Amino acid sequence: MKLLQIRLLVKDFRKSVSFYKNQLELPINLYEEDMEYALFDTGETKIELLPRNVMAEGVGEKNKPVDAEAQSTFLFQFKVEDVDRSYEYLHEKSIMFVNAPHDRTEWGARVAHFRDPDGNLIEIYTMLGRDE
Repeated sequence: MKLLQIRLLVKDFRKSVSFYKNQLELPINLYEEDMEYALFDTGETKIELLPRNVMAEGVGEKNKPVDAEAQSTFLFQFKVEDVDRSYEYLHEKSIMFVNAPHDRTEWGARVAHFRDPDGNLIEIYTMLGRDE
């Protein structure tokens, strides 16, 4: 696995984008206001911003309040060659997944999610239909 991006799951998307763009002066690679998604170029590993509620919906936790301890505040995203094969391999190692591999066409990706022993959210990720 290769660490692709760190996704910060934020309460106030616009305020967070402004902070990383204007105050930290990080170069922004991609900004999708309608989708509330921003990607900052920090070298090989990127930083993404996404609202917590959007990610919670993506992993099936949309009924948890935004401030709940169980709802994530960041996500490690690992690029893998094949999400389904990686899922099976990790599942055989007794890793319990939050969700099975599934396509997120709005993200252009196939993903699956699990948590580390401290509850931190981890995503395995493969682009749909094209290589990065």
